[in-house]
Amino acid sequence: MKDFKELSVFVECSTGSTPTVATLRKYIDILSAFGYTHLYLGLTDAYKIEGEPYFNFCRGGYTTEDLQEIDAYAETKGMELRVSFQTLAHLAYMTRYDCYRSMFDTDDILMVGNEKAYEFIDKMFATLSKGVRSRTIHIGMDEAFRLGLGRYLEENGYKPRRELFLEHLNRVITIAKKYGLFCEMWSDMFFRMAQGSDFNDSGIIPADVKDSIPEGVRLVHWTYLKQTDEVLTNQLRMNKAICDDLTLAGCAWKSLGLAPNNKYSIEVTEKQLRICREQEVDKFMVTLWSDAGAHCSIFSVLPTLFATAEMARGKAYTEINKEEFKKIVGVSYDDFMLLDNLNNPFFKDLERINTRCYWGLLSDIFMGSYDLLLDEKSNEAYAALAKRYEAVSNGEYELLFRNFILYSKVLSTKMNIGVQVRKAYREGDKEALRRYATADIPKMISDMEAFMDNFDAWWLWENMAFGLEVHHLYYGGQVARWKYEAKRILQYLEDGQPIGELEREELLPCIIPQTHEDHCFEMNHRYLISHCGF
Repeated sequence: MKDFKELSVFVECSTGSTPTVATLRKYIDILSAFGYTHLYLGLTDAYKIEGEPYFNFCRGGYTTEDLQEIDAYAETKGMELRVSFQTLAHLAYMTRYDCYRSMFDTDDILMVGNEKAYEFIDKMFATLSKGVRSRTIHIGMDEAFRLGLGRYLEENGYKPRRELFLEHLNRVITIAKKYGLFCEMWSDMFFRMAQGSDFNDSGIIPADVKDSIPEGVRLVHWTYLKQTDEVLTNQLRMNKAICDDLTLAGCAWKSLGLAPNNKYSIEVTEKQLRICREQEVDKFMVTLWSDAGAHCSIFSVLPTLFATAEMARGKAYTEINKEEFKKIVGVSYDDFMLLDNLNNPFFKDLERINTRCYWGLLSDIFMGSYDLLLDEKSNEAYAALAKRYEAVSNGEYELLFRNFILYSKVLSTKMNIGVQVRKAYREGDKEALRRYATADIPKMISDMEAFMDNFDAWWLWENMAFGLEVHHLYYGGQVARWKYEAKRILQYLEDGQPIGELEREELLPCIIPQTHEDHCFEMNHRYLISHCGF
């Protein structure tokens, strides 16, 4: 296989942030210059449906006219705009409102056979079919793990998940055809239904799986983590066995805190593109997910997107044209790659996804949730990193880079202060405790407030206003806690009343799926948040 027929980017727009129309126009300019053919908008609920005021209520979202404007602009740049939405799972946001709850089986999965659900899906198709000219639409259908095990089970009794899934899929495809639409969907549920997991080691799936896939649907296989050649090849072979026209979806990692993981993403993508060529898969997608509040800018992963486009044209990563990147983007490739180092201030070679800046901020001063992972020189490393960021000529991305400057300054005090406070408390060093309460923590608070002001400005430069309130609670909650901790230390110094959190037993290592040494968390951010008490 020589060239990729389709090279696309999937931008998630509904899990915290929704890029403005102006931002998407700019993004289209960049993607078209990079050489991409398609842009997918992951809408889920990031659009308006006439007559459904609670759908997308207070979450931002595009009007039909907005989508038409984006679609028309993409066409002028030689790109096709496609939309993606969910028609089975990942719909928990709708269950906030009584008017939708009767459509649901579990807290995020629609109830198969519920006519009200299909009437609503019809409205989704009707709305989106007006917004874009493309007759290809992505219907999601992934990760419906508890299908049929909620209200459906109570009302109808047990029915095999595979039967329920196929019944629902056929109903959705029928609705799509009504609007002249051809459907793409994630492929994982076919394998989960056939064998209880994504894939088996044999590379063989039951023959009737392919026969069960209705006409009018094409599969997209998603895989985002490092794998061996053998495993990835096996995955593509199994997908190709049930779909003749397959897309492989990789990932530009931006979903685990403020900082991207471009280096990791590029290493994974380089292998994926090579295996695609070997297996003659000629459609490749880069997904940009926004879990846990969408802290991270879609522009932060431009190095991954550029490198992917260059490698899709047959270049080795060492051969990519960094001067062309600077010409298109206006900032050097290497300077953009520095954004990764908010998670890696020591500039080490790491093998897995790194989220140091995420847990470093969340680890409570008194509770010490992740203090056992800290390097004693973390503070100095972040102070030096802030200076590196300040030296970047960042052009129109000043607000983005300033986020990283200010966040680094926060971490230059925050990273080790829990260790220091606990040590001073145990040793009865009241002078040190007073310094932390009257100097270090106030500096952290001042730096965090400066960061929050800039974060607000950056957010409104890139996104619709909705979703920012979550970050005010997230970052503002840290400030409130720090203020309490400083006050509590001073109270202790005045009256000697013990600080309960610091009186407890020694810290224990947190339970994480990767080694402590490289501070990596693959798909573990939900645990991270809960363990840090947020």
